[in-house]
Amino acid sequence: MKKVNLLLVCFLAVNFFSCSSDDDSSAKNNDAEINAQENEPLEINNVSSALIIEGATKKTGSITPTGGLEFTMDYSKQSAFQKNGFEIEFNSASDYTGAYIQLKDENGMADSYFDIPRSEISISGKGEQTKKNRSFLKGKSAGKENDATIEVNLEESVTAGTFCYLICLYDGEGNISEPTEVCVTVEAWGGKSDLVGSWKFTKEIADNEEIKVNEEDCSTFDYTLCNEEVIVDECSTVNFLNLKFNSDGTFNYQNSFSEKNINWNNSDEACDVIYDEEDTSADKSGKWAYNEEDNKLTLVVFSETETYDGEEESYVFENGALDLEGTITISGSTLIIKELFENVGLEDDIYEYYFEKE
Repeated sequence: MKKVNLLLVCFLAVNFFSCSSDDDSSAKNNDAEINAQENEPLEINNVSSALIIEGATKKTGSITPTGGLEFTMDYSKQSAFQKNGFEIEFNSASDYTGAYIQLKDENGMADSYFDIPRSEISISGKGEQTKKNRSFLKGKSAGKENDATIEVNLEESVTAGTFCYLICLYDGEGNISEPTEVCVTVEAWGGKSDLVGSWKFTKEIADNEEIKVNEEDCSTFDYTLCNEEVIVDECSTVNFLNLKFNSDGTFNYQNSFSEKNINWNNSDEACDVIYDEEDTSADKSGKWAYNEEDNKLTLVVFSETETYDGEEESYVFENGALDLEGTITISGSTLIIKELFENVGLEDDIYEYYFEKE
């Protein structure tokens, strides 16, 4: 009898590990298939017809550069996301009037190009919020100073794959700069099976300071109130943040924050520090993408319900709103998302968010 039980245990153990191995292999194969879609060249005229650039005029023909204008771009490859699209960022000291953008592939140029007037090109470093300058927990962060940004959205017909574009600047004197070429990868949704599941936020590390969930994160500063120096403590607390990744590339997360901020008007009137205490929560849904080359996770939100002091508001983002871009580390049941913001002339801001799998 003991021999039979021993054989049965051995059989079950072998079968368990075999099934587990098969599941892992199937998930990895699925990841590989999803990521392989991103390497497929897209037909440039189809993509050109599906680009959405606000304020741009589409013209037939090709661009003929003359030189005489200069600009710089610090990248030659970039990612785009289905519907959400991508941003074209450049820096120029020239007095330009607008920009031309035309798609290309190994066979030549697209049949038409885009003419974007300067009035439709935003300049960062002045507090504007673009697709990529919001910290996951910390709010807004300005972009690089003097970077010009052209926002490009995609129609639903654009799937995962690759294409390239040329960009030139032009001025009112007939000068057209030499072109810069950038190749774009439209990311597939999903692509990292290890992420699939539910994750609970546990802590954040920023500036070598660890702030745990349900722990106050405070900033202290001096303020002159009725001719007297007072100390002000403004604090925020992450009550919870739950994040769920699904295998179909969708995600959902709920969060709750508490904040204590000085009420400037009431404090000035009372000659005493008076705080407003507010609670907010959000339920967001969207799609996630994983860039295997850069080990980067991106969350694109398409709908959100926010509750602010008991009042609820819902939003739908037709083209999606970029909510997070960060590199990831998965170790056992721990997920670490690292978000980085570049600051011109200053140290970069780095935030690390820690989650435990449920």
